[in-house]
Amino acid sequence: MQINRSQNNSISFSSVIPLKVYIDGMETFGEKNIKAASRQLVKTLTGPIKNKQKETIIAGKLAQKDPDYDFSRAINGFIKNNKKEKAVPSDFFRVVRDKNNKYYLLTGKHGEHLADLGKTVGNERNTAKNQNCPNSFDLHVAKKNYERFIRECINNLKLRLTEFYNHNTKQKGGSTVELNIHMESNKKYGKTNFKMNLADITFTKQNAQPKK
Repeated sequence: MQINRSQNNSISFSSVIPLKVYIDGMETFGEKNIKAASRQLVKTLTGPIKNKQKETIIAGKLAQKDPDYDFSRAINGFIKNNKKEKAVPSDFFRVVRDKNNKYYLLTGKHGEHLADLGKTVGNERNTAKNQNCPNSFDLHVAKKNYERFIRECINNLKLRLTEFYNHNTKQKGGSTVELNIHMESNKKYGKTNFKMNLADITFTKQNAQPKK
């Protein structure tokens, strides 16, 4: 998959990682919970994590599985290479959903490119709205480009993380893995003051039960 970017603006790592979310040990399928958990994880992975023990451990676990994740950048916090605009976690990581309601974490240049495509959709939507047009050709094309890129990322199995990685041969080995996001809550289920916090992450073979 080719993503045209100048060398100065490129992000070195890229992976597509299937993910699941567990709250107090129970898997959740609710979009709101999955997105909330993903936001907390993404914020941790982008740092800064210096002098933060739990965050450092979590980021280190991804670094062990993903050879392209730059753990050293997370220490003081990821910044955009051009340094001209303030970076946010979604500049480097994006969570997407396929037609089967399976969620994936896109990282690096793929996450960044998807963010750009999403901005194009937003711009074309605003243009169409200002012209009192519910669905312009330009908006239609922007949506199709956004959707097609997500499908290409999800279907490209070469981007998936695997059980093992040989740093000497630069080769992956074993089965593909899922990322399990473990959340701990205040147990105030169904109440307006319900809160949950990122506790840990684990990796398991796809379709296997997570182990903490």
